[in-house]
Amino acid sequence: MPARTKSRTQTKPEFSRPLTREKIAAAAIEIIRSEGQAALSMRKVAGLFGVDVAALYRHVQNKEELLAEVGRLASEMIDLEAPTDGDWEDRFLQLTGQIRDRVAEHPEVGIYGDGSPWATPFFARANGLIAELLCEAGLEGQELVLATQTVLHLVTSIAQSEILTRDTPRAQNRAFAETIRAQLPEGIEKSWPATRARDAWSINFDALFEYAMRTALASIVSETHRSR
Repeated sequence: MPARTKSRTQTKPEFSRPLTREKIAAAAIEIIRSEGQAALSMRKVAGLFGVDVAALYRHVQNKEELLAEVGRLASEMIDLEAPTDGDWEDRFLQLTGQIRDRVAEHPEVGIYGDGSPWATPFFARANGLIAELLCEAGLEGQELVLATQTVLHLVTSIAQSEILTRDTPRAQNRAFAETIRAQLPEGIEKSWPATRARDAWSINFDALFEYAMRTALASIVSETHRSR
């Protein structure tokens, strides 16, 4: 797999008044980055500015509207470039790795409003770049749509799982791993990661992501050959 790349743009929020929608969203992003999405609340955002929570509602109607603004602002702060080196398969692996890195580095970009999964400009851009590559590979019509959506959800699901695992206490991760092992058929559990070792059990997300992307790529290549 290509080397993981870092997002070039980093912006620190301003917690100064007067309040604006963008400043409020930037403060929410800072909370998500430092404490996780579960920690975000209108009251906590208001506390960063030293104002009553009612002051926020003059700029955003509710938390759902704030989340939509967070997704929009986060998307503007994160770069996503179309790879140019190699054939379409090489560029597919580069692009999906880049999307994974951006989501893992910036969990706030995965937040959305209006009840629509991944409804942010960042994911719209990612969707377009994936579709362009798969079109170049030979997919079209409904196959192109389904393949693009499958790849995007696969990439983002792994990145989101990586974030959740990273933010979950190690003891809780180990307990979950024990639960998984207990449900495995006899004999298979011997090949599963040990959970009582000195180092707490953890998922090798690099290996998981590489396997998932190469499996997806092989399936796409097979489908393009079948349709010709």
